[in-house]
Amino acid sequence: MSRPSTVREAFEYPLTRLDPVRGDHVDPPSVAIFQTLLRKGPDGQPLPGLARAWQVDQSGLTWRLHLRPDAHFHSGARCDADAVVQALAACRWGEGLPRQVWYWDPVDQVIAVDESTIDIRVHYPCSRLPVLLWGTHTAIANPEPWRRFGDEFGTRSADGTGPYRLISFSPEQVSTERVHPGAGPEVITWTSVPDDDRRAACLDDPEFDIVRYLDAGRCLASDGLPGGWRGFVQQENSQFLLALNFDDPRGFASLDLRRCFDAFIDRERLLATALAGHGDARRSPIPVADPCAVHYQPDLVPAWSPDRADRTLADLGWQRDSDGILTRGHERMSIDCVVQDTTVGRAVALEVARQLRAHGINLRLRPEPLFEAFYRAVEAGPAAFISKWLWPDAMEAIMGFSRTDCIEPGGGNWQHARCPSVDAAYDAFLAAGTPEEFATASAEAQRAFMTDLPYLPLVSPMESVAVRHRVSGFSLTPGTLYPTYEELTLGTGAR
Repeated sequence: MSRPSTVREAFEYPLTRLDPVRGDHVDPPSVAIFQTLLRKGPDGQPLPGLARAWQVDQSGLTWRLHLRPDAHFHSGARCDADAVVQALAACRWGEGLPRQVWYWDPVDQVIAVDESTIDIRVHYPCSRLPVLLWGTHTAIANPEPWRRFGDEFGTRSADGTGPYRLISFSPEQVSTERVHPGAGPEVITWTSVPDDDRRAACLDDPEFDIVRYLDAGRCLASDGLPGGWRGFVQQENSQFLLALNFDDPRGFASLDLRRCFDAFIDRERLLATALAGHGDARRSPIPVADPCAVHYQPDLVPAWSPDRADRTLADLGWQRDSDGILTRGHERMSIDCVVQDTTVGRAVALEVARQLRAHGINLRLRPEPLFEAFYRAVEAGPAAFISKWLWPDAMEAIMGFSRTDCIEPGGGNWQHARCPSVDAAYDAFLAAGTPEEFATASAEAQRAFMTDLPYLPLVSPMESVAVRHRVSGFSLTPGTLYPTYEELTLGTGAR
């Protein structure tokens, strides 16, 4: 009996529960198992997903989506309009959040019109609604087992409509099998290989076909990969950030204090030291990979000079003690800072700490494993944390991490930032209608962000992946997290 054709991928993180609602992170197996109503095309325009077609009424307040009539969950249950409405309600409200998840804010109602049609009614015309509908945290999971299995959904069961169904789950390895016969591999297995050197060694292991997050320079070099491999590199739609808790007694809610921290960060040196120069060091809340990046006008919000920041701290009463740490009365700028315990996360944090220490600010770094332990640590309200967000659309990401009303559960504003002008700029961005209004609102949102600094943007890394030549249909698409795995095919030498 022949072995099934298998693709094995080395992934850079421990694998998390495959649940679009309760999961702490979206990993590649989720994209293979669950589908979204729309898909993000390479040009940033929506493509059909579970919804085969859609229209917007003349008022712009109702989006009607026509579901694929043959859609079924892996369990055999029909994925009809009622199931989709229930699944979206879970994505929107979780298990009883006090506010809907922030990226649902434009939405008023989601209604099943008939078995294959749903209406999404919005509070105002919202050209950004497709961003919600292709987001990986709005993927459609069968609502019945999602409720029945509770916290075991995504490990024991992961009932979606994607091309692959779950075989087995552990944080170290996830295996799936193809639902319908086709040209693609029968089995896809993802193996967690967090260590950079061990992951690079997978290039010499015949069992692996895809290796993610290698050194970008190696993938870019013509002779950087072994024979039989090709590399893909692009700017990742992600960003490292330094967040300061606005409720900290040292006064991080003071804009001048945040401006001082910002002035001490040399982003170009941070990029060179922590990311070997592969990435983006612009002083901006939106990474260069996102279409909104072109609207940013950095000259409107210049950074303070380090000298001005030093003088400002002195004016605020902060003086160096015998250890060189800034002190004011009984307060010291010796700050507990939670960081992501990854190679690149530690490298970024160490360089930020080194730069701040030169100005009397001591970051006491506390690495926490991804993802659950890190998120629980930052939700507890530390004085500071350094994190990397990864999202298909940057403006929606920074909204959740900085809107005042996202301090509530369901948001990601763990530093308790309160910046009313930033909130107002986000609202105007969501309501923008014409391309001209959109560009103006995008520029204003970024200007307001860098004026008020709800958190400090640091650097954005490159995304890189190596793929064996015998695997086709796998490539990086700008502004998406992972390939969908629907187009994978295996050539000669498939196992």
